[in-house]
Amino acid sequence: MNLRNLAAAVAALTMTAVPAMAQAVDRAAAPVADASQMGGSSTLLLILAVVLMGAGIYFLVDNDDSPDSP
Repeated sequence: MNLRNLAAAVAALTMTAVPAMAQAVDRAAAPVADASQMGGSSTLLLILAVVLMGAGIYFLVDNDDSPDSP
């Protein structure tokens, strides 16, 4: 019975202490200067995305009245 109480006490202590210890860890932020290699090309990507979306909508809405089955 004492071992069960001891195990329960250790589990309760662990559950309350771990979040407090996790908050105390000081994490350094990663440097972000020059992290992106795609700077300045977002306009081309935007135009390409709009063209592809337009082509997708055209093919979805295409008025094809011919039956698919023979």
